[in-house]
Amino acid sequence: MHLALRTGISFCCVDGRLLFLDVIADRYFCLSEPAEKCFLGLVEAGGRVADREDALDSLISRGMLVEAPVPLKPCTLPALPEESVLDQPLPRGSLRQAVGALGRLTAVQLRLKIAGLARTLFAISVMKARLEPVRGNQDMLLCRTMAGFGRATGIATILDNCLGQSIAIAHDMLARGLRPDVVLGVRLGPFNAHCWVQCENRLVNDRFDMVRTFTPILVI
Repeated sequence: MHLALRTGISFCCVDGRLLFLDVIADRYFCLSEPAEKCFLGLVEAGGRVADREDALDSLISRGMLVEAPVPLKPCTLPALPEESVLDQPLPRGSLRQAVGALGRLTAVQLRLKIAGLARTLFAISVMKARLEPVRGNQDMLLCRTMAGFGRATGIATILDNCLGQSIAIAHDMLARGLRPDVVLGVRLGPFNAHCWVQCENRLVNDRFDMVRTFTPILVI
């Protein structure tokens, strides 16, 4: 028998501990020491079960683990950022671009409240799968996106919400034919979570000094 995490749960290793994200329940969590040890053994075995243990049975009964043919592995890391769009001169966004950015952000905040995190992120995956090849200069399109959101920052403080902002920026990029990666990262000591957008090896709405302190736990 092979086991894997049920749909909606991802994990990563931070400072020697395993951290999990359940986007359906919209929560982060850790395991007890016996359960974590058992889970690590399962990861090393690629999800193949040799001996049933009480801790393993507990994870199965809780619905955390399910039978699946896919290997059990931590979050796939995005490309290592080499530069940030924010480090280059950006044109001043027009009022029209700012209004468009605010509209996207408002729509995302509403979707998060009504549909929840899992469905909101799933929608991005679907849009990326259907994406047509980009038309136009990628650098110019990225600058247009961030110019609009940069102008909007001076209008609405809700742009300080990294999750909502990142999802809204991802939607704007998708509308331009760009392929964003929405990255959710975590760190310990104390626990904190952060979200940002990448386009291949370029940070879109953050800087390296900020994101380097976080370990990706989910990449959409």
